[in-house]
Amino acid sequence: MSALRFDGWVPFRLYWQESEPGVEWLYMGSHPFGDPFFETTIYFEIQTPFNSLIRFRTPLAALAEWHAASPGLEPAGFIFHLSRSGSTLITRMLAALPRNLVLSEPGVLDRMLRSHERAPQASVEQRADWVRWLVSALGQPRTGLEQCLFIKFDPRNVLDFPLLRLAFPHVPWIFVYRDPVEVMVSNARSSARFLAKGMMGPDLPGLEPRLVEDMDDQEYSARVLGMVAQTAARYIESAQGMPVEYRQLPAIVWGDLARHFGIQLTAEEIERLQQAAAFDAKEPNRRFESDTAAKNREATEPMRRMAGEWIAPHYRKLEELRRARSGGFPAFRGWLLDNPQLFDRLRGLDRESFLQTALQAASQAGIALERGDLESAIAEARAELARRLV
Repeated sequence: MSALRFDGWVPFRLYWQESEPGVEWLYMGSHPFGDPFFETTIYFEIQTPFNSLIRFRTPLAALAEWHAASPGLEPAGFIFHLSRSGSTLITRMLAALPRNLVLSEPGVLDRMLRSHERAPQASVEQRADWVRWLVSALGQPRTGLEQCLFIKFDPRNVLDFPLLRLAFPHVPWIFVYRDPVEVMVSNARSSARFLAKGMMGPDLPGLEPRLVEDMDDQEYSARVLGMVAQTAARYIESAQGMPVEYRQLPAIVWGDLARHFGIQLTAEEIERLQQAAAFDAKEPNRRFESDTAAKNREATEPMRRMAGEWIAPHYRKLEELRRARSGGFPAFRGWLLDNPQLFDRLRGLDRESFLQTALQAASQAGIALERGDLESAIAEARAELARRLV
C-alpha cells in the first residue's frame, strides 16, 4: 500500500483518463465547510495562494488506499429534495452542531454518481466502490469534533438512489418537498442548475430528446420536478425513507428527523438548532421571513396548470406516505419520546391498564391511535426481543 496520506486534503474534482476516473485535490487543513453549499467553500479555498500554486491529481487507486488507511466518518444520514423545499435549512441546522460534518451538494460526488455516462463498461458494484471511496475521503474529520456525517444531494441524484443504496445499504434518508406551485415560482425566479435543459443527461424517462428541444422552459421544469417527486415516492415506499414536507420545518429537525437519523440531542443542542432556524438558510446573516404568501401571489395560471399536471399527483402521493408514516402508532411513539413523563404512568401496568392509559394519552394528544395498532406494535416488539435473545 502506498504511504501517501491526504490529511487536510479534499477531493473536489473528477478527471477522466479514457473511462477511468481520477480525483483532483485541494488543501483545506482544518477549515470547516462553513458555507451553505460545498461548492461555495471550494470556490474560496481554491483561490488561496497555496491552492493556486499547489494542487495534484491521483488515480482512483490512491482513493481506495486512503479509504483503507483512514475510512472517515460513516454517513449518518442522506438528504434528498425536490428543490427549493427547505433542505438547505435542514443542513444549516445540522451544521450548527460542531459534532456534525455536513456536505451540501458536493459536485464531485454528483459526477461520481453519474459515472455510468463516462464509464458504461464499469459494473454497478465497481461504481459503488468508487462512491464509497469518495465519500470516505470527503467524510474525513476536519476539526477533531465531528462524529456524524450528513450529505445533501442534488435533486437529480434521487435517480441514483439504487447505486447509493448498494454503496450504503443501511444509511437512513429523507426526501424534502414543498407545495408544487411554490417550488415552480421559486425556480421561475432563479432556476436550479439541474433544471437547465441538458443537465439531466439521458435520465429522462418518457421524454424523447426531440420533445425536449421544442418544450417550453416552464413545462420542462415541471416535468423534471414531477419525475424527481415520482422517483422519490417510489423509493420511499420500497426503501423506507422519511418524507418531510416544508410546513413541518423547523420543529421536525429536533423531533422526528433527529430520531430517524439516530441522533440524541441535548437541551443545549436543541437550542442551537432553534437559533439556526431563525436565520435565512442561504443568507445566514439575514433573519428568516416566510415567502409562502408572496410565492402564491406570483404564481401565473400556466404555472399553476403545469404544476397541477406534472408535479401535484406525486406531491399527493408523498403526502399520503407521510400521513401513513406519521399517523397511528408511529405518531404516538414520536409523541411519547417527546413526552417521557408518560413513561412513569405506563411502567408497571398490566396489559389492559397499559392499553387503556396509552389510548387515553394518545386521544388527549390528538393522535388517532387504534387499539389494534398498539397491540400489533407490542407483538412486533416482543418478537424482535425474542429474536435478539436467540
